[in-house]
Amino acid sequence: MLGVTGCGGQYPVRGKVTYSDGAPVTKGIVVFERQDISPVVTARADIQPDGTYLLGTMKPGDGAPAGKYRVLVTPRLENPDEPEATFDRRFANFGTSGLEFEVKSGANDYPITVTRPAKGR
Repeated sequence: MLGVTGCGGQYPVRGKVTYSDGAPVTKGIVVFERQDISPVVTARADIQPDGTYLLGTMKPGDGAPAGKYRVLVTPRLENPDEPEATFDRRFANFGTSGLEFEVKSGANDYPITVTRPAKGR
């Protein structure tokens, strides 16, 4: 907690998660992770049915401290019998998502585009 409170405040971070064709991803979780401070700071948000997200670090929607983050998007599967994720699995791992953003003072708007899984997986 000290790493978060000592960083000069939280800044709003929002965006929309869509497929490359522009259709919204209707459920899942967006996670931002900042590793250049200790302890590591993570912020997360549930993806809403319209694809939007509003990041929170300590409580939903409270934003994130300024800094550089790596980002992942993971499905939210409430039912283990649900079919596989509707987007490529590489987005669910910080190391393979290819997503990085810098949270700056003021409002931050970061749209995220994911691809659908390859056929036959």
